[in-house]
Amino acid sequence: MSRKPLRVLLRCGALFMLSALVVCRGDHAAVPAHARLLEGPTYRLDPSFPMPSAVSFNTVSWVTRDPQSGLLYVLQRSQPPISAWTMDGKLVSSVYTQSLGDPHSLSFHAGEQGAKRTWITDMAPPGPAGTGYGHCLKALNAAGKMVSTIGTCAENSAGKGLDPVQFDKVTDVAWDAAGELLVTDGDLDGLNNRVLKLDEKGTVLAAWSAPGDRPGSGPRQFNLPHAVVVDRCDRMWIADALNHRVQVIGSDGAYHGELTSFGDLGVYAIAFGASFSSPAQSVLFVGASPTSGGGTGKVFLFAAPMDCTHPDVANLTAFASFDVPIPSSTSTTLLHSMAVDPETWDVYLGLLGGNLPPERWVASWPQGKRPGLR
Repeated sequence: MSRKPLRVLLRCGALFMLSALVVCRGDHAAVPAHARLLEGPTYRLDPSFPMPSAVSFNTVSWVTRDPQSGLLYVLQRSQPPISAWTMDGKLVSSVYTQSLGDPHSLSFHAGEQGAKRTWITDMAPPGPAGTGYGHCLKALNAAGKMVSTIGTCAENSAGKGLDPVQFDKVTDVAWDAAGELLVTDGDLDGLNNRVLKLDEKGTVLAAWSAPGDRPGSGPRQFNLPHAVVVDRCDRMWIADALNHRVQVIGSDGAYHGELTSFGDLGVYAIAFGASFSSPAQSVLFVGASPTSGGGTGKVFLFAAPMDCTHPDVANLTAFASFDVPIPSSTSTTLLHSMAVDPETWDVYLGLLGGNLPPERWVASWPQGKRPGLR
């Protein structure tokens, strides 16, 4: 072997150890891998997660990681509806409240006054829940007390209104760079299949859907928009569940593409993990499962481009994936939500249905080495 190929080989090995997000050519140039990492992790279920505690799980709907505290939050449709855990599964705190009917998602945001709020999409209540529940957004303070709402909260308040706004089986909320709310509105058999942009007072600034809010499959049209995350380029990545895809749309409504490599699985869960600067990319995790419930779900990992000067996204190919057995239950069981530890790449899943606890899937790397964060 000549010295030049040897130098190239050593250079490529060093680059892989630094970022695993480049490929090498014989002319010593490092070029972006774009839609793939050189080698992704494998995953195994952690049977010890979560650790035994006073919390009993029943109909877990959502899991999310608080970026400030680093804690994992679990939302369920039973008491306590909100609980916080260390990432290795130790219970830290729990919130008991009667202000939630059928909570769907949980997220965090600090508003104009700077106070951190826990936002819950209260989708639709159980029949005997009474008034004050369902079809609205609710903001809670640190003690779990409801401090504000958007939309009329009531068992029979489901609607399509925009002025004033009224939701039907509202599913998730995120925030753009300007602090505006981005809301996915419409679950199974609901009135709506739309994404709305609102200010903090609940005024609708923009709405995207098929005509009449019916299910649609074109750009900015949806069939059960289930979850939304916003990236550093101010783009929404929307889990368009029954269209079996992820849509990428700017917070200004510009259409930037879609991911469609999920077969006939419903796309319900979405989260970002590690980020890199050279090239500018973030790892996007997408969770999908059979729409009829049960069976085998799957988590896909994509290298999502973060060059904000070129926001359009081609149909990326997953560089890694793993299967998730979904246990049978007395109700429809889905891979419903997901959170990711950006440092370890561990994946946390909320499996909706029965008394299933949240799951932790631990990432393992070849030779025990993972890409460094940038």
